[in-house]
Amino acid sequence: MRTNPRLFFTGRYSFANITQTLFTVLFLSIGVPTFAQGVPRLNSLFPAGGQLGTTIEIAIQGADLEGAHTLIIEGEPGITAQLHSDGGAVDDTYKPVFEANCGQCHELRSPHNRSMTPAQWETTVRRMVTEKGAEINAKAQSQIIAYLTSAARASGGLTAELSIASDAPIGMREIRVVGKHGTSTAWPFEVSQTPDVLETESNNTPETATIIELPSLINGLINPGGDEDYYVFEGEKGQRCVFSVNAYRLNNVSQQFFNPTLSLFDAKGVELARSNGFYSLDPLLDVTLPADAFYVLRIRDLLHRGNPDSVYRLTGGVLPYNTYLFPAGGTLPNGDREVEAGLVPARFYGPPTPPEANIVRCVIGGENLPQTEWQVELAADEQPGLKQIRTPYGIFPFIVNMYPEAVEENPALQSVQETTSEGRSLKRSGRRFYEKAPQNPNLPDRTARKIRESEILFQAKCTACHELRSPSNRALSAEEWERTITRMSNKENADITPTERDRIITFIAQEAQRLAGLVARQLEGAQYLKTPGALSGRISEPGEVDYYRLTISEGTSLGPWWVIFPFDNVDEQGFDTVYPPETEIDFNKEYIGKEGRKIGWYKTESRGENVFSNVPEDDVTGYALTYLESDRDQNYLLSLGSDDTIKIWVNDALVFSKYVHRPLRRADDVIQLPVSKGRNKILVKVTNGYGPWGFFADIGGYSLTVSAERLNSPLSPSLTLLNARGEVLANNAGVGGRRNAIIDYSFDEPGVYAVRIEDIAGNGGPGYVYHLDARPTTPDFAISVTPDNPNIGRGGTVLLEVILQRRVGFTEPIQLSVENLPLDITASKSAILSGTGVTQGYITLTAAPDAELTHRVVQVVGAVTTATGNEYRRVATPVEVYRIQNNDQTVQRKNVVVSVTETTSIIVSTELEEIVVTPDTPIDIPIKVERQSGNRQNLNLTAVGLPFGVRLQRRTTVLRKHQTETTLRLMPNIITAGTTFNQLRRNPFIGTQQTLPYTVVINASVGRRIVASSPAIKLWLGSPRNSDQNAILGGN
Repeated sequence: MRTNPRLFFTGRYSFANITQTLFTVLFLSIGVPTFAQGVPRLNSLFPAGGQLGTTIEIAIQGADLEGAHTLIIEGEPGITAQLHSDGGAVDDTYKPVFEANCGQCHELRSPHNRSMTPAQWETTVRRMVTEKGAEINAKAQSQIIAYLTSAARASGGLTAELSIASDAPIGMREIRVVGKHGTSTAWPFEVSQTPDVLETESNNTPETATIIELPSLINGLINPGGDEDYYVFEGEKGQRCVFSVNAYRLNNVSQQFFNPTLSLFDAKGVELARSNGFYSLDPLLDVTLPADAFYVLRIRDLLHRGNPDSVYRLTGGVLPYNTYLFPAGGTLPNGDREVEAGLVPARFYGPPTPPEANIVRCVIGGENLPQTEWQVELAADEQPGLKQIRTPYGIFPFIVNMYPEAVEENPALQSVQETTSEGRSLKRSGRRFYEKAPQNPNLPDRTARKIRESEILFQAKCTACHELRSPSNRALSAEEWERTITRMSNKENADITPTERDRIITFIAQEAQRLAGLVARQLEGAQYLKTPGALSGRISEPGEVDYYRLTISEGTSLGPWWVIFPFDNVDEQGFDTVYPPETEIDFNKEYIGKEGRKIGWYKTESRGENVFSNVPEDDVTGYALTYLESDRDQNYLLSLGSDDTIKIWVNDALVFSKYVHRPLRRADDVIQLPVSKGRNKILVKVTNGYGPWGFFADIGGYSLTVSAERLNSPLSPSLTLLNARGEVLANNAGVGGRRNAIIDYSFDEPGVYAVRIEDIAGNGGPGYVYHLDARPTTPDFAISVTPDNPNIGRGGTVLLEVILQRRVGFTEPIQLSVENLPLDITASKSAILSGTGVTQGYITLTAAPDAELTHRVVQVVGAVTTATGNEYRRVATPVEVYRIQNNDQTVQRKNVVVSVTETTSIIVSTELEEIVVTPDTPIDIPIKVERQSGNRQNLNLTAVGLPFGVRLQRRTTVLRKHQTETTLRLMPNIITAGTTFNQLRRNPFIGTQQTLPYTVVINASVGRRIVASSPAIKLWLGSPRNSDQNAILGGN
């Protein structure tokens, strides 16, 4: 007979006599005070996962889920569901059986005293029989469970029964509920193959701990009132057991009310280990058991709180974590495989295989998991991209490539140790980069003293600043540091004089030069990466830095240049003023320039800020001319940077025009440059407002990408591009907040370059895997869309915001559309234009007054047709936005689901469909609001989609509860002066070449609940009133 482990626990735990503070928790859901129509939201599912081949009942917590009728399961197949509506009468058929057998049982005597789910009640009844010896036969057990299940459903809210097929793919799904108010937000649900255990109350003390056997996956819930959950298991001496909590990763919003803490105790109540967070807020314990004995796990909230949405999944046993598949990429058999002998370690790649397949020999590893060999087969008919590899140890993303794939040769050799002349490591895992100024015995005492004083000045003035506290935290060039320090010193709260600023800049430049020299020496032994090509690597230990060399053979910088300047740019008119170089090129002729100066063409090899002059000049215009020979008609990619505005003509045809005020950087714009066979004339025009000016123009380019998040790697990569001298050319530490880094760069000359890869926080380990890809830049873009669950009342309108994540290789507008919409919903036409700083587009969805009440998965699509006739199409990534401490946070979702609901609380409309904003005339937009269902709330009216240089006269107009009409006024917003980064000159009516209108939408809101206007307004930027308005409305 098995010993009951609870007999070993006497209650003499160190925490037993601690008085717990009770907290009253007010949980503010994301959908704050709103209109009559709610915002459906799932706050939790319990349990949040299930085992293959089982049927489970989940409790659904949320807001505004009234009238729920459909459960949507997004992701791979294998799950069927039946939704049970909340409320209803209790089936009392078997109540007498319950009272006869359980009336005196403390745990079972009243289902209304406990907020357990139907599944928990079933588990509790089984436990009363198996663990406490309750004499209840099988038939009576089933009848009692039926009664308790009915009572729990009637009093406990919305539930659903999920049947998981035995062959269902393991992994994450997303679940939504459709009801009266539309489709809810999504919540994750995990399908696993580990045996599932459901927490049962009461397990609030060691004596009443739930008995588990390892390995187990426990589904639990921390209830209000400082709930603590205990689990007891029997372990063996020397077992390396891992216990991992998944709560924050299920629901990032839970950080507002649930910070789990996990502890392990021995049978005497001695705490052996504790974790308050490992994967961000999710705890993990990795413990080698000291003896053959019983052990207790305790999980609770760190602040002794509890909440019906404090859901967790706790895995325990001799289990691996931080698992990985390495290498993380492979080449298709019809691609360019790199399998020459000695080039790739034999343990990763085998001998060449037949052309119809490529076998990539990998290893699966991780903490608490010996390396295991695994083969990935790539078939000839597969497409490049991300492939999911299913193994007994989990699902691993794998990158399929057409280019050669290599593997980091020797992590020990790749982890170069950067040191000073004194032998000190330059690898710092945090607070600062410089312990003290480097000593050089060859420096005069006075010079060395100045260096030390400058370093002390840097430490005193800059280490408290988030941006400047450590140059090792940011892979910036000396020039970028100069701009950053100058910008920070101009802030109101900066305590840095101009003299101190200059000394700090000099110190940073010296240190950057010294570090570049150290890096250059390290690069001599770095591994070569074939280009185009890819490589799998990893940051194997904390503080590791990986370097790779690559040879660029086709780097080309346009030039030499013939230049002429300065022409005038008074009142920003130079951009559209046609000066002589636009009509004739005569190198022997003199012209009258700014302030009557006689100017002419001259030849220069200079670039960047020195192409026109090495002296800053204000309010000037200049031209630069070069010629390019081509052996055929073709399209190059041209990488541009300019300070400030820029126009480009090829063979007298305007191919690019951008009115912008910005500092000079490489590759701010990457465009297509169409050239013809033979000699091509390329003319560049640049205007400047104030300060330094110039431009970069480089042909071709490479895209360098480090993927980590795509591989589920914990690495937060920092990617830096270096020249052979170790000097920083460009850097990136993630795109759009994601843990993948991209650099698009055009090389001005062929040669050897290098990349540096490291973890931003200095972390590392065997699972910190990355995939480095280097290939020629091609036109591309990426977009995202929010919300992911637009719900439209009949006759109403909602807004979709489409955000541009990346654009390279074209300047044409990205036209937006919504595919697979229900027939009764119409989408407005919209586009993301290529104007200054435009990174959003807006689409409105309007439901007909008699629209069918339905829901459907849709796709938001961006499409581009370039001037050369190439077409590109990308589907937007769905994104849910929520707020934490008044800051917007995002999480990617699988789908966008559009729903039509029966009513809408208000309808916002305007009679204007198309407007022209001119520099001298405001535009009034009349707004009408129809209030439904007795709505009498004050509404905040504002506008989205306005281009730079156009603003509302009032940022927000309040429509009082008794009002139904108002007017919003648009004003031209021309900024004619400015000397800081925050107040650049801006005149949207200069240089505008619209082929499509901006989309402007009026929003009515209360809190974060928003209703959009219909129709969406098309906005054109026009000329003064004496211009041809009809021509403007027709576009260019």
